[in-house]
Amino acid sequence: MAAVAAILLTASPALAAPSVSVSTLREVSAAQLADSLAGRGLRVQDATFAGVDVQAGLYKAPMLEKRNSSGVALSTGSLINADPQSDADVDFTRSSLIGPNTSLTTTGDFGGAGDADLTAQAGVSSYDAAVLTLTVKPKHKHLYLEYGFGSEEYANWTAQGYNDALGIWVNGQLCSTVPRTSEPAGVSTINPTANPEHYVPNFTDRTPGTLPTEMNGFTKPLQCHARVTPGTPVTVKIAVADTLDGQLDTTLLLAAKSLYSSPSRR
Repeated sequence: MAAVAAILLTASPALAAPSVSVSTLREVSAAQLADSLAGRGLRVQDATFAGVDVQAGLYKAPMLEKRNSSGVALSTGSLINADPQSDADVDFTRSSLIGPNTSLTTTGDFGGAGDADLTAQAGVSSYDAAVLTLTVKPKHKHLYLEYGFGSEEYANWTAQGYNDALGIWVNGQLCSTVPRTSEPAGVSTINPTANPEHYVPNFTDRTPGTLPTEMNGFTKPLQCHARVTPGTPVTVKIAVADTLDGQLDTTLLLAAKSLYSSPSRR
């Protein structure tokens, strides 16, 4: 299974690693995000995004092995650093993704709407949702998407109940679950104490870590799988949102070309 970019940020510190770079929806379109994700065995028919333009984009990580060096990122904050001269950049300061980790409390607070599905999943109000919705036509009966996520909530905030929410739904059915369980994957279900085998920290106590990303922690590779009807259009909804309040960023990473269909279960 191809790993998403953040997963391989644990490369040897002896090797100088270039920073992650991002092109947001200020430079690219939702259709280009979809094209980046689309792999074998399917065709993208439509793509839409809801949120602020800096909450979604294409990322590149030159330090990674080629097949894992790019993809799509969605964030509750900004994927890019603010331009201090721009009136459009007053709701955020630094990127939620681009490293190094200089703060344990990176926040973009846009005052944006939440997402009904994530609110229902989390059981609390949601804010600053970033939602990418795709319509794809698969050739085969199994649909896959590889993903991971990281968060500023990992620096001890999860223990206080601040757990941002994320989800991937295929035709309305959640497929982003903790491996071998039916639990929704998220900050509350993958962290230092819950399913820690899927978690990588990027901080120690209250000190930012040295891995080349702003995220305080992130997951190992995860995979969405769903059964679909070949030749019939499928709706894939991908979303992330703050919960309880609009503070502290969470970022969802989707590996390039990892949305694909297959005739058999992997």
